[in-house]
Amino acid sequence: MAEQPWDQKLTDFLKAAGDELRRTGEELKAETQRLLDEVADSEMQAKMKERIHQLGKMAKKTAAEASAKLQEAFGGKPKKASRKKAAKPAAKKSKKIKGKRKATGRR
Repeated sequence: MAEQPWDQKLTDFLKAAGDELRRTGEELKAETQRLLDEVADSEMQAKMKERIHQLGKMAKKTAAEASAKLQEAFGGKPKKASRKKAAKPAAKKSKKIKGKRKATGRR
């Protein structure tokens, strides 16, 4: 008879856990749908695209200003790094012997 309270406690816990998982699933579904609606909104996409474009312009302007200040501080034009790829040494090809294999003395 002592097992009945334990069984009841386990059953109650599993029911509560199931309810919590169900609520969490519903919340996740609602949040996912909200995010999908927001991303699919063409007006929101246009705003984000414009903002990204503005940030790109600001980054280019800042880089140009920083370059000018560095040139002023250190004098002269900075040397541009060569973007040429280093030539890779040619891979050695193994020479394959056509015809019969050399006898190794094993049989």
